[in-house]
Amino acid sequence: MSERLAQSLLLGALILLPVRYVQAETPEDPIYIKTSNGWNGAYGHGNEYAEFRVIGNSAKLQDPYHILLQKDVGMMVSFVDKKELQSNRDLLGAHAQWETNYWHQHASRVESNTREDLTGTRKDVKVTEIRVYNDKGAQMSSYLIGLAAKDGVFALSVSSPAKKGVDPLVKELVSSFKLVPRNLNAEETKRLSSEAKAQR
Repeated sequence: MSERLAQSLLLGALILLPVRYVQAETPEDPIYIKTSNGWNGAYGHGNEYAEFRVIGNSAKLQDPYHILLQKDVGMMVSFVDKKELQSNRDLLGAHAQWETNYWHQHASRVESNTREDLTGTRKDVKVTEIRVYNDKGAQMSSYLIGLAAKDGVFALSVSSPAKKGVDPLVKELVSSFKLVPRNLNAEETKRLSSEAKAQR
């Protein structure tokens, strides 16, 4: 997996980069369509894709996988293949454990708990709050939002300094994070763009 956004935040190195939009037959990276109040995002894998909304005009795209949602709050978009998770039953549980294991290798202390209060009654989404401490006691919180797919898990990872109230923002992301059983090809991308324009 690429360098974690959370690592960048811990190092204080979240740098905004210019984003270039390239028309492609089938987008391999997440795509973003500007709306009147933020961005609509879509990330395809195989014959399905995950869609989500980033609400607020203060959100800034760093690159297709990293977004600065607000001051000191970043988000990373990813997909983890079920082969990496080595589980065919509880993909979301395996994904949360996989991520927690990663942090155990890179932090002095790690605490995690499932946040069912942020998912409501949905069973296709899991939110895990992971608190990471360095050797000086500094704490960072990462909210891992996993969406079950056919071949793995789409994930939104929201990272912020400790004690920054991001629960409402995470809940908002969860409500918009959905799986669409269609290929995210050029035709589908055009349809999403037309929909967004009609809502402006």
